[in-house]
Amino acid sequence: MRIGIVGCGRMGKERARAAIALGHELAAVYDPDISKARTLAGDYRGAVIPELEHEIPWSSLDAIFVCTPPGCRTRYELAAIEAGVPFFVEKPVAVNAADCLAVRAALNGKPTLNCVGYMNRCRSSLLFARQVLAGHDILGACCHWVGRKYQVGWWLEEEQSGGPLNEQATHAFDLFRFLVGEISAVGATTANSGSGALPLSVACTVNFRGGQLGTIFYSCEAADKNINLRVITARGMLEFAGWDLRLITNTIDGVLPRNSDEDIFVSETSRFLTAVERSDASLVPCDVLDAYQTQLAVDAARESLRTGERVPTGSRSHLEASA
Repeated sequence: MRIGIVGCGRMGKERARAAIALGHELAAVYDPDISKARTLAGDYRGAVIPELEHEIPWSSLDAIFVCTPPGCRTRYELAAIEAGVPFFVEKPVAVNAADCLAVRAALNGKPTLNCVGYMNRCRSSLLFARQVLAGHDILGACCHWVGRKYQVGWWLEEEQSGGPLNEQATHAFDLFRFLVGEISAVGATTANSGSGALPLSVACTVNFRGGQLGTIFYSCEAADKNINLRVITARGMLEFAGWDLRLITNTIDGVLPRNSDEDIFVSETSRFLTAVERSDASLVPCDVLDAYQTQLAVDAARESLRTGERVPTGSRSHLEASA
């Protein structure tokens, strides 16, 4: 298939690498900074490098990866829908839930296969865990996701990223939804609450629609990455550790999967492109409508930081605040 890339930062490079590894053709590479596009395209033969956004050759593409900062993604998604080109957009799906509404409306008018890059849904450890958890009474979950600030200019610009809680802690909220269930309300606090600065360390308490409880601690002020997730059931717990979320403890039935050196970006890219080849949206691990629910939960946490109150996901005041 002929693949397009929009946005030539780290994830644009990862998607190009994965697509080529899977045997596809990199047909077009676009970035507002044309030097970045030329650098990426220089690693592959035959890729067109449009100088202007309206020159992206939509009609010649079979699929496109939108790898820009979150604040720039909507217009490329809308262009892909208008052209009928399946699209993959990196997580988070937007800066806030309100920014998703135009894309949701466009998809209602012109359904287009799409995917959002919550790569942890493709990890073998998480897929194994869902099988173990099936039929068990989940009591709750706790997660800490700690690391350093990303060294890219837009990451601490709220209009571009939504802030670190939105750009990075979104993984923790999505893991909660993937393993436990839908989130109904979030309360959040931070040491610099009310100071006007972007929150860099945040503690959240989560209510699930099924009655379970959860906690998330997020920080980008640490020297090194440290990730841990536990899902607790009435019969035992599962514990995952590290960026690759290895399943290290299973006190439910004692079974642990064999460790594998999976290339998660190739796995995720393959899931999307296979769905495109087969015209089968059921193969997509997370689409825009699904990712919108994760965005609602993150937005509820951000609104809770602003108000000091517990915020239901999808409340009118919550959506108005994110607009």
